[in-house]
Amino acid sequence: MNLNVPALADHPLIIAETRPSRISKFLSTLPVTNTLETAQSLQEELESLNRQKAAPDVRAKALETYRPAVINVAEQLASHYCSAPLPLPDQDRQYAVLANTLWLEMAYGYKRAILDIENKLFRFGNVKLLALCLHRALDALRAQIEVHYETYRSQPPALWSELHQIYALADQRELAEQSVDDPSRQHSLPISHIYKQVLLLSLADPQRLSQRDIKLTCDYIERFAGLAQLQRPALVENPAAVFLISGESDKPPIPLGKRLRKIDEHNDLLLMTMDLARQIHLHIKQYQLGPFPPEAGLPESANHPRYQDMLTYLLRHWGASPKRIYNRTTKNDGIELSVGLPALHKVLLENTANNGKSPRSSRWQALNISAGGMALRKLPATEAHLHIGDLVGVRISHTTHWAIGVLRWASHTDNRYLDIGIQMLAPEAHPVSAIYNDQITALLLLPDIPALKQSSSLVGNPGTYSPAKIMELLQEDGSSKRIMITRLIERTNQYDHFQFNTL
Repeated sequence: MNLNVPALADHPLIIAETRPSRISKFLSTLPVTNTLETAQSLQEELESLNRQKAAPDVRAKALETYRPAVINVAEQLASHYCSAPLPLPDQDRQYAVLANTLWLEMAYGYKRAILDIENKLFRFGNVKLLALCLHRALDALRAQIEVHYETYRSQPPALWSELHQIYALADQRELAEQSVDDPSRQHSLPISHIYKQVLLLSLADPQRLSQRDIKLTCDYIERFAGLAQLQRPALVENPAAVFLISGESDKPPIPLGKRLRKIDEHNDLLLMTMDLARQIHLHIKQYQLGPFPPEAGLPESANHPRYQDMLTYLLRHWGASPKRIYNRTTKNDGIELSVGLPALHKVLLENTANNGKSPRSSRWQALNISAGGMALRKLPATEAHLHIGDLVGVRISHTTHWAIGVLRWASHTDNRYLDIGIQMLAPEAHPVSAIYNDQITALLLLPDIPALKQSSSLVGNPGTYSPAKIMELLQEDGSSKRIMITRLIERTNQYDHFQFNTL
């Protein structure tokens, strides 16, 4: 096995504590109200432990004692950086780095124990300990990957390779389906379940999800990942809902139909998600019939409309791989970007009034553009506060219309650039307002596009949409008309997009 672990010090200056009772006493002295200080103290102790020699069982007991505190602190750190805009402010980036480092050190410890167990001449009596370390190592690597997805950063080298290697060892030792108790997370799950969790998360394309939806997706995966199946390569008539895991690569799984090489029957695996897709479809149908019963096994938030949107998204990614509709061409032009419905409404009103005011926008570099969307890169001097699902306006110059789109994905590159992907909704929009229950709300009217058989629609703040809702629409020229909302097109955490009929 080729696992990344830190070198061991022959004569460490400070002897790390390995006695669970002493570790527990240390943990009780940590400042629970100061997350940053607690995280840094845990990091120092784990770094010391992972760089000194210890028997595998001794090391594992020490790590198990630290683990509940690491889980708790990592969740507190995530509550900060998962609610922050993009690019991450310095303080939130520090929280994310600390969370990643804690899980990195936990992974180091369990990987070291695995290597020490495997290097023993006689392994009898170590089966239970090996199963525990395999389970915990996979979980720590899974948590690391989750941090990278939540901060829209690519995974460091070797992370996927190690995941594949550790699961392969569990499979070789016939431990993959052995359940391991996890008191800290209040469940007992097979080792394969942890591996499936991280595979399914990667296939959900988290760069296209808001941080809140990434959390909801992880929760859903934890509940139902057991419905996905891992198997050795075999003849597959229909590649839908079948994904290829390249066991000797450092890459996540890909749809079987997109493979570019011959399958390695000895090292590759297939992930089958059809049963999981059926479960999602069943949950969507249950939602349409009324509130979920407790036996559905879903969180309370499942009865919110946004949860159904997430299920539909997951069904699309785990049921059949999405296809690109348009080809993209490389561009280097500067693009103006305006973010959020309030800002866009104001910018469009200013343009309509032609009062000469400068629109509140930022300048971005266009990486590539197609009929359906574009990829942009934040320029060094550009200020930005973005979230996945934001409504955005884009235009190439002051002489062109503001086109309307939605922020679909984001990625922090290794050189600290922020790249984003925008899907276009309409080539232009008009600022309008609506009166409902004596309240005036700002909307954007997206005109019809006959070539795409796309009728006119409205974009409003979250909660604007309601089936058969009747409103008075106030237009740019001062005229008004009564409309009835007919169909929801899309809903994100930042806006509702829907169709309407004129009464």
